[in-house]
Amino acid sequence: MCDEAANIDLHRLIDRKSFMLGMITAFAECVAGECKRCALSPPFYPGDLAVLKPEAERIAEEQGISLWLEENPDIADEKRVAWWVIYKFPEVLEEYRSIRARGKNPAREFGEFGNLLSYGAAWGENAEGVVPRMRRADSSPGTVPRVLFRRGDWPIPDECFR
Repeated sequence: MCDEAANIDLHRLIDRKSFMLGMITAFAECVAGECKRCALSPPFYPGDLAVLKPEAERIAEEQGISLWLEENPDIADEKRVAWWVIYKFPEVLEEYRSIRARGKNPAREFGEFGNLLSYGAAWGENAEGVVPRMRRADSSPGTVPRVLFRRGDWPIPDECFR
């Protein structure tokens, strides 16, 4: 029995919808508790919207936060993904939209959104001495693209941005 379990490809058992809604719930809690200024839901194919939307809206209502759908018209149709911007205060959404209006897309220039998404933030004693930096790029596919996308759909190739 143990040998049999070792041969199970566990990532194939993960339910995409539950995985995405779990991430949305976790990020919604962080935004509601003001640990993060805003967050992005996991990216999803446009065809996933109808399945995710009712539950995502229920999560947002329960947490007292708002969702704004980013449809990414600047990504070619064949590679397009969407996500929700999860926010509590309207001025935070306006800041996100302002960065987007400058032609930046988090799928391509994630670092441009780092402060807005509260990455690299430090607080507490000696926080002023912390130099924030992103982790080094990982050459292996992470959990999110492995679970959510068909092979080769993430990251989105540069040539697919308009």
